[in-house]
Amino acid sequence: MAAPPAPVTDKEQAAFFDFYSASHATGGLLRPQFAVTSVKGRRHVSATVDGPAQRAVLPLCRQAREAFDYDAKARRWSAAAPKQLVWVHHGSRCDAQPETPIELLAPLPDMEMLVLIQQHPTLLNNARLLMAGNTSCAPARSRGYRLRALDRARDGLPVLVFENDIGEEARIAVRKSRNELVAWSAVCTAGGR
Repeated sequence: MAAPPAPVTDKEQAAFFDFYSASHATGGLLRPQFAVTSVKGRRHVSATVDGPAQRAVLPLCRQAREAFDYDAKARRWSAAAPKQLVWVHHGSRCDAQPETPIELLAPLPDMEMLVLIQQHPTLLNNARLLMAGNTSCAPARSRGYRLRALDRARDGLPVLVFENDIGEEARIAVRKSRNELVAWSAVCTAGGR
């Protein structure tokens, strides 16, 4: 079993703060989250910086997340594509981000996002029947899944992106039937992202 990669170094952190402050007006205390992983046997260092959480449609919250990667050979940081995160808050404010916020992969109206998030457990349970009839989904249909992202399919239907405990992904397209949402199709992939 391989040893875990070494944690982020003081020099890598200092280089990040220099890089970030050169292109951003930090104004306040910057609290990046650093992560060190092993990618194909090589140590990979990344950082994320979350913007302020904003209330969308009650009780929906939205937040921008910037991601950065460190090139160890060049000893410099670069920006990756920014992300949008959403979640439903249970208090009166959006300042407490959940442990696993939902990534927004395609633009969706706020009300549609809110309804999808609120109904995702029911939609997942209904989709398990669809998963049973799909050869790529059938082996993992009974596993536990968490909602990882919201997306839009090519045909325009909203998609709930779930991930199970072994990194497999299930994409459940949702359609409106009269006044309720129904799971319309399921596509599964091994290894998720």
